[in-house]
Amino acid sequence: MRRPGLAHVAIAVAALAAIGTLGAIADRAWHRARAAQTASARAAKDLYAISLDDADGRAQPLSQWKGKVLVVNFWATWCAPCVAEMPGLEKIQREYADRNVAIVGIGIDDQDRVRQFRDRLGLHMPLLAGGFNSLGLARAFGDNEGVLPYTALISPDGRLLRTHSGALEPGQLREWLSTIP
Repeated sequence: MRRPGLAHVAIAVAALAAIGTLGAIADRAWHRARAAQTASARAAKDLYAISLDDADGRAQPLSQWKGKVLVVNFWATWCAPCVAEMPGLEKIQREYADRNVAIVGIGIDDQDRVRQFRDRLGLHMPLLAGGFNSLGLARAFGDNEGVLPYTALISPDGRLLRTHSGALEPGQLREWLSTIP
């Protein structure tokens, strides 16, 4: 019977080191995922604690949508994909209004630009003026790259269920909403 040579021992040691490294990577990934869940729970709580002006300059507490399925869309008047997706969001807002669903747009703009945008497109869904400060709120929901539009789906009990970077197709949003009891 042959004894393992130096090469076999080196391979075994390398394999054990790789397994240890993979375990450490998996452990870090698990901790990051848990931290992200905790951060998203805080983000929803923080969201319900703020108030933003609507397109007409009236303060709108986001707590008024607590207990609903809430779709929060971060957008800007100067963002072409944001402009393109708005009619679809408006249509879904009307379709789902009697199903405990609210779609709220938080514009990365001032109140005057949000109002002009709303009037130009004839929108009726809630559009709030968050200014550049609302990018921090989007980041709290996972938009670490500052992508617009950015959409977050929040459960009636305040859990972040899904997020999407870029324009959200109406069919995809309907699919998201169909999975919520």
